[in-house]
Amino acid sequence: MSFKSFLSESKDVKHLKLKDVCKIIAGKRFTPYTSEGMPVLRSGNIIDGYVVDEDFVYCDREKHPRVDTVKYGDILIVRFGSAGVVGMNLINREFFLDANLSKFSPDSKILHKQYLYHFLLSRQEEIKGWARGAVIPAIRKSDLEELMIPVPSLEQQQTIASKLDKLVELKRELKRELKRELILRKEQHSYYRKQIWEACSNGCSK
Repeated sequence: MSFKSFLSESKDVKHLKLKDVCKIIAGKRFTPYTSEGMPVLRSGNIIDGYVVDEDFVYCDREKHPRVDTVKYGDILIVRFGSAGVVGMNLINREFFLDANLSKFSPDSKILHKQYLYHFLLSRQEEIKGWARGAVIPAIRKSDLEELMIPVPSLEQQQTIASKLDKLVELKRELKRELKRELILRKEQHSYYRKQIWEACSNGCSK
């Protein structure tokens, strides 16, 4: 099942521009980097739709007291470089938002945050196609703001989001299981190759 198929079960769906139901907040440059402080969230920290807690750089929080930060549950998009990649922060930690990224701040009276996340994921490949620029591909904020989003009732949005959450988690678990299986098979292959090599070596030495 996909976002579109779940949406088809909804009634009284409005189609609105993203800028009418959501603010898009651009990140900024944070320099100089420091050995400690607040981590700076960069495009490489978004993998498979989520923020990963690794490979951070840091910046002094006191030097940037008024900037918007990334908090738990925030939805993000890469706008420069690997443009179009969508992610959500499910780490209970606050981050600076790098200039290559933007975050979405939906109107909670109209738009369910998790629903918005799944909508953006469903359009991710299309959004990637909007990137322009030979050296550093970039997506314009204005293009994102003009994106039309189907908006059923908040109750229907929550139902759709909950169903898609379960599907996403199932896919992630299957991916983790396949990864574990691949590691196990590599270990078995290495073990048997070693056994065959030792058997051949012992046979040749006689």
